[in-house]
Amino acid sequence: MSGLLLHLSGPVQSWGSEAEFEVRTTHRWPTRSGLTGLFACALGRPRGSANHDLGELRYTIRVDRPGQREMDFHTIGGGYPRHLTPPTAEGKFRKAGEGTILTERWYLTDAAFTVAVTGPARTTELVGSALRRPVFSLFLGRRSCTPDTPILLFDQVADPVAELDRLPIHRAALRRGPRQPVTFVYDTAPEPGALPDGEVRDTPAPGARRGFTRRPVWERQRELPHAPDSGAGTQWINALTAYRQEVTV
Repeated sequence: MSGLLLHLSGPVQSWGSEAEFEVRTTHRWPTRSGLTGLFACALGRPRGSANHDLGELRYTIRVDRPGQREMDFHTIGGGYPRHLTPPTAEGKFRKAGEGTILTERWYLTDAAFTVAVTGPARTTELVGSALRRPVFSLFLGRRSCTPDTPILLFDQVADPVAELDRLPIHRAALRRGPRQPVTFVYDTAPEPGALPDGEVRDTPAPGARRGFTRRPVWERQRELPHAPDSGAGTQWINALTAYRQEVTV
């Protein structure tokens, strides 16, 4: 099935997972809800759009660099008079001196992911065209998380999942020892009958405002002899450019 190849890297990323308001966690890789939001921004769709067509897409994620989890201690409403502080769920204001809300916001730093997107041709073509000329600014989970490389690598790829075995890896090679295995995350079973390794609550629920349902995920670690560790930054971009010139995907 044809589709797209994307790359997601930046100084920080944050892919929302199960969390209360006071603690905003991030998942270890891009979530379905985060990718749906990314595509909806490119398409210029307003918040609250149904996005049924984007729900038909499937993702295989190659973790080039897992990154590190970092926490930002965040405050809201501090130093403001009571009537300017964030309201409660009932629409009231908190007592004087209690208007500051403390939150923890978690991010991934120095992470990089290569993503194969498959699905109906009409949808992948629509998303590919939008990523080339996005209506709204694109971000990696949160508006403060901007990408540092182009997101769309290739569109209309004959077999984007297979191409993940050959594309240059956005990480530095080890000077000594064997090559590190690469982690893959699948949203369908990579082998017939394979049981999922876990669940993620990141699928937008139909008709719900910011509601999500669970889905199974499969993780595999594999060595990729045909995908070189190509360094970071411009080194990886140069390797990717050379790959594009040598191989037709």
